[in-house]
Amino acid sequence: MVHFAPLNARGQSNSPYSIYDQLALSDDLFREKGLSEDEKEKKLKETLDLVRSRNGILSVTDVVWNHTACNSAWLEEHPEAAYNLVTAPHLRSAYELDDLLLEFSVDIEKVYGLPPKIRTEEQLQKVMSTFKDAVLPKLRLWEFYVVDVEKSVEELRATMIDPLRRADDSKYQVHIGALSLKDRADLLRKDGLRDARDGMRYSKTIDMDVAFAFVDKLAKDCNLPDVEAVLVYYRAVLNEVNLVYYEDHDADVKAVLENVTSRARYLRVDAHGPRLGPLCQMHPLNDTYFTRLPRNETTAKRHADELMLANNGWIWNADPLLNFAGPESKAYLRREVIAWGDCVKLRYGDKPEDNKWLWSHQEEYTRKMARLFAGFRIDNCHSTPMHVAAHLLDVARTVNPDLYVFAELFTGSEEKDIMFVSKLGINSLIREAMNAWDPHELSRLTHRFGGQPVGSLTFPPEHFPLEMLGHFTGSQSFSAHEDEIIVDVKGSSPHALFMDCTHDNETPHQRRTADDTLPNAAVVAMSSCAIGSVKGYDEIVPELLDVVTEKRKYRVPEPFEGILPAKSVLNHIHLKMAREGYVEIHVHQEHDFISIHRVHPVSHDGYLLIARNAFQKEHGKDVHSPIYLRNQRVRVTMSSSLTVQAAPVPHEEPPVDHEHETDSMLPPQSPVQMYHAPSDSEFPTAPNAEDLKMYRRILGSISGLPSLLSFSTALTTHANIREEPIGGEDFNTVISVNPGHFKPGSVVMFRTWVAGSGLDEAQEVNVVAEAVECSGVTEAKPRPVTPVDAGPLQHLWRLMGLEDRNVGIELMVKLGLDIFGAAALWFGTQPGKWPPGLQQAVEQLDLMEINVALYRAGQEEQDSIGDGAYDVPGFGSLAYCGLQGFASALQPIARTNDLGHPIFSNLRNGPWMLDYVSGRLKKYQQYYPALAGLQKWLEDRLHLVKQLSASFVPKYFTLVVMAAYQALKYRAISFTPAKFILAPAGGKHGVTSAEVFLQACALSAYQLYGRVGSTGLFPGKYPLGPVGPGPAVVSGEGKPRDPALAAGLPFFATAHMRCWGRDVFIALPGLLILTGHFEAAKAHLIAFGSTLRHGLIPNLLDQGWMPRYNARDAAWWWLWCVTEYCRLAPEGLAFLGTEVARRFTPKRRYRQSPEFGVAPDDDASDGGDSWSDPEDKSKSYAYKNTIAELCHEVLERHARGVWFREFNAGPKLDHAMRSEGFDVGVRTNWDWEKKGAPDGIVLGGNRWNCGTWMDKMGDSEKAGTKGVPATPRDGAAVEINGLLKSSLQWVVTEASKGGKTWWKWKGVAVKDANRDDKFISYEEWNNRLQKSFEHHFYVPSDPADDAKYAVATKLIARRGIYKDTVGASLDFMDYQLRPNICIAMAVAPELFDPERARGALQIVKQVLVGPLGMKTLDPKDWAYRGDYDNSNDGTDSAVAHGFNYHQGPEWVWVLGFYLQAYLHFFTKSPGCDKSAIPAHIQYVNRVILRHKLHILDAVSSPWAGLPELTNKNGEYCRDSCPTQAWSTGMMVAVMKDLISQV
Repeated sequence: MVHFAPLNARGQSNSPYSIYDQLALSDDLFREKGLSEDEKEKKLKETLDLVRSRNGILSVTDVVWNHTACNSAWLEEHPEAAYNLVTAPHLRSAYELDDLLLEFSVDIEKVYGLPPKIRTEEQLQKVMSTFKDAVLPKLRLWEFYVVDVEKSVEELRATMIDPLRRADDSKYQVHIGALSLKDRADLLRKDGLRDARDGMRYSKTIDMDVAFAFVDKLAKDCNLPDVEAVLVYYRAVLNEVNLVYYEDHDADVKAVLENVTSRARYLRVDAHGPRLGPLCQMHPLNDTYFTRLPRNETTAKRHADELMLANNGWIWNADPLLNFAGPESKAYLRREVIAWGDCVKLRYGDKPEDNKWLWSHQEEYTRKMARLFAGFRIDNCHSTPMHVAAHLLDVARTVNPDLYVFAELFTGSEEKDIMFVSKLGINSLIREAMNAWDPHELSRLTHRFGGQPVGSLTFPPEHFPLEMLGHFTGSQSFSAHEDEIIVDVKGSSPHALFMDCTHDNETPHQRRTADDTLPNAAVVAMSSCAIGSVKGYDEIVPELLDVVTEKRKYRVPEPFEGILPAKSVLNHIHLKMAREGYVEIHVHQEHDFISIHRVHPVSHDGYLLIARNAFQKEHGKDVHSPIYLRNQRVRVTMSSSLTVQAAPVPHEEPPVDHEHETDSMLPPQSPVQMYHAPSDSEFPTAPNAEDLKMYRRILGSISGLPSLLSFSTALTTHANIREEPIGGEDFNTVISVNPGHFKPGSVVMFRTWVAGSGLDEAQEVNVVAEAVECSGVTEAKPRPVTPVDAGPLQHLWRLMGLEDRNVGIELMVKLGLDIFGAAALWFGTQPGKWPPGLQQAVEQLDLMEINVALYRAGQEEQDSIGDGAYDVPGFGSLAYCGLQGFASALQPIARTNDLGHPIFSNLRNGPWMLDYVSGRLKKYQQYYPALAGLQKWLEDRLHLVKQLSASFVPKYFTLVVMAAYQALKYRAISFTPAKFILAPAGGKHGVTSAEVFLQACALSAYQLYGRVGSTGLFPGKYPLGPVGPGPAVVSGEGKPRDPALAAGLPFFATAHMRCWGRDVFIALPGLLILTGHFEAAKAHLIAFGSTLRHGLIPNLLDQGWMPRYNARDAAWWWLWCVTEYCRLAPEGLAFLGTEVARRFTPKRRYRQSPEFGVAPDDDASDGGDSWSDPEDKSKSYAYKNTIAELCHEVLERHARGVWFREFNAGPKLDHAMRSEGFDVGVRTNWDWEKKGAPDGIVLGGNRWNCGTWMDKMGDSEKAGTKGVPATPRDGAAVEINGLLKSSLQWVVTEASKGGKTWWKWKGVAVKDANRDDKFISYEEWNNRLQKSFEHHFYVPSDPADDAKYAVATKLIARRGIYKDTVGASLDFMDYQLRPNICIAMAVAPELFDPERARGALQIVKQVLVGPLGMKTLDPKDWAYRGDYDNSNDGTDSAVAHGFNYHQGPEWVWVLGFYLQAYLHFFTKSPGCDKSAIPAHIQYVNRVILRHKLHILDAVSSPWAGLPELTNKNGEYCRDSCPTQAWSTGMMVAVMKDLISQV
């Protein structure tokens, strides 16, 4: 595209940037005279459209919003559009100082006797001394700062003697007389100072009412005799009040003197300045800061203050967000502004209503430019008010939605650059190579402005090959992509438009040497961003052109002039690299050499530039070190040297220029004061503006310097190339600089490619040939291309489907996605999207095989095949042995391209990791033959990866592993029968975070359900045949092992600690039932059911060998899962008829016979409920029951009561528990036992055991907690009774009706008060519990209602809640607020009054809900301790040895029940506010957002799960299991509920 300076009517300075009329195009653009504005606009548009259609060139222009020409006619009609002494009265002091400087400049010789011509520092100091001592004091500048002391004293005197005035003696209670003078002044200043802020002298005054009260108290405190004595004190206080303002004044005067001196030195003394002539009206000591509008017919009625307009300018290192003409700035007064005398700064205000005419005028100007041009450069963007620029860009985009916007910012802060870019929608920021002061800085700029390291794993979507996006570029590597590619919109550094030189900066001839023109341009062309240049740069025009005074036209150059042939090749290659996505870049600088290697991230071919800069005429002999390219070949693309015959630049003192003295309205100024005239140079050798004018006059037209360009696209003498073998088939290509020929101003470019990649060099030949043809240079044809055999890289591409380069780009984009995008599936049902053979390799894998391939904690691996997780030196062991372990480690480092990470170092150093990935699967094939396909797929590809250069290994290992990982994920999720979990891979609009979160949680089933050698579901072969999916696998001990669900990993991976009754059945509905893994769910129901003993389900299964029955709640969780299974599994209630072999002999009453449910259960001689060796066939698995019978047994035995002592009680069973703790009792309370007692409610436990999930047993002797349960929760636990109600409701409404074939019992036989059997129907029990629950568990909100409920008022800490227990031995524990009520609400919502439930849930929401989990205790409770540390060996009994496990730490799984309860009572239950349902759903989504972020973020969760618990406020807990079955299982259930709401 072509950038045009403003084409509007120019002001009298003739600068295009000093616009006279924004709504008029300049007449001198058109040959025809007298054209109307519409005609001019039409003609210009036709021309610009022709350039676009014929040449494919867009046109952009500057928009100037911050100022207007000082002689714009409309300023006389609308001076309010500027900062004048009415709209900005704070500028008055600055204006008077400006006037004083003008007057001094005129009178310097006549009045002060000083020579007007200043050429030396001594002369300047004499002038400034006179200004400081004789001139500046006349201004009496301090009067703008201080209170007029004498006037205020007289006002107070009048007030005090006025008989009608009385002081407010209540205002001051402090003893003012005891205060120091400074403290008195501070007090009066704080209370009484008033500032009119009108810019006038003495604008600060003292409020007389305050002053009167102040001195009245002072007089009393000091016993002052009369008014005069008081006024003496008051005057002293006022002088002290003024002291800080005098200090401000002195600081500002010091700044004024420094800035006036500095600017005058530059204008008249410095060698690199304009060295202006004698001081006079038109050339004052400093730039004038104000335009004085003339008095004429238009301005006659205006106040003089309206006609003094502040000029625009700029300030060194100013804050761009601060309006330096605003009331908070002193920039004009302190002379900090480098003013542009031909430009008046525009005053917009905060909104259009503040200056309606100006906003309307600029809107029309903006629309006009948007109609004509394809893009805007926002001139002076950093000083344009951001809200103004944003508004006007909105106006422009209504005309041209595709407007390209760029700007040059001087904020000095990348953070502020990003702010401008984001708020204004700037597409590119101008950056300039000429700002570099040496080769090192130039290399830094090139590296900074785009690209990513060579070998990166991700592909930035902003650099997509254009062909993929449907733009025809003739690419032989890419094609239009048929499907949508989902990309992340990420924050990044602003996109650069990197210029080799701009229109307002000096040329290489001025700043460096003209010979640097070529290497500077070549370095810019190799950058991975947009590039640009200024007209005349390629022709080597020697100097910056003055847009104000330049009148000549450019001479049309010959094609061979300057650097045009080389620039043509550079531009063509830059275009090719941009179009096809050569985004990887390596920049290296040595001495005055810069080498840049641009590489394609998929094909790994590239372009290598070596450039030698010519910043100075003198240069050293040091050269670039040899460049080694491993297994890469090269050919010369371009070799060129530039020699410029630069004529000497004259340095005469220029004559005084009076060409601007033709109009008295133009303010005094010089060319350097004009906007966009030559700016301050950092280089003392640069010619000044007048010198350049003289030099231009000699030439007569704009032409370049005489030069010689040596140029070839086939050969080079700058460098030598050789190949060195380094072992095997590996070799290095070595490029060595030839010192004798590679002189400053030279460049050489090579085409590079990986040996054996199969790339066709002919593509490059065509590109260079086209560029040379465009340049008009005749050049020998490059050497012919020799075909090469395919190497490992090309074979690997073929096996990975990367021969289609689009696929490689797409995979790299996916590697760079954020945590939500990265979790989405890569593959779907379209076979063509899969790498070859991968779909076939995984399509037959089942639950167990996926578990092995994807997961397996190190302990599981050791337990199964004797190996462990891969240990990375400097990083540690991976979370899993399977591909999830590698994916968790690779995803975050791939996303950030952390190429120095220890994992990548390990991959570069040897093949160990590659061998491990495929080797472990080979070991597992003896158990899982179906893994052979995946193992072979990985082995074939990783074998090729091992043959690549070490630098390529991390990238291709990652691609291979991540492809296999994604394939396994897809197989796992598609294998899941529950279709609501499977979302399409890369659907039309991608997938939602809810879908990927649900999938991640569902994958926990594969993660946690697997086989290990040390345990299973049964102690040996189950007599009724295998249960669960797939055949049993024989362990090393010769025992068949069924897969079992681990409670969590890695802490619960193997042996007796793997499978827990409570944990399994809380997790089971979400992980195995809702996900459709019914066989696995059924296996656990049967296995635990087979161990039913004492009417209880074991807490620790221990494969049925030595199960432990210390959990009062596990049986209810098992029963809850039976109901869920019957509701959701295909076999439904028929499951009740499934026979189960009993591991232990049941009581005779519950043996399958006519006596079932009839025989007595108190006969100790019947052998029931006793432990037996599993090898004892007479007792082990000797009896059978149906699932229905087991359910009835659980219910009836709880109704009748169970009391027993644990088998093998003592230290071997539990080293910490007291003897009493081994005594287990559970029963149901009936109303005949005690009047007013809970009726139909299940109770149990004692003070010394803990039979619910809050089961922490103290074991610190030092702290005195050994054998003391932290949370015994004996009595009636609320969640147990919720589960009881859920089971009874199911029996009454479902099992006894739809399942009556298998469910044969109407109720249970219990013991009455006389210990006789009494029949209680299930329906009656259900009703008794319903009636009793609220009365005994609810804590009323109003104390007046206490009598209606079974509460002890003195124990109530919170109201409107439900008790955690009823009848606890420690009665205060009943009233502790804990999250267990949420469980009861979720499983048995019918048990609760909806309004009370909603109220209780609101309290729970406010008090217990944490970031990831729920506080296990009210933070207000005395026992609350939020941080769990199991290793604490202190004496604090509250926390020693993790005693507070359930006394505050935030557990994740119970939050799931809270969310289920919340959804039910706020969106479904009677009385809920229907209009608020969306808000409640949104709340639930907000809560689980944290869980999404956690499980999907491989950094925080390399285990790809949700943790057991966190410390307070969601903080990490090292003793928490990082992935816990019930945590993810409950989130699956919550997501199912959420989905049902949609």
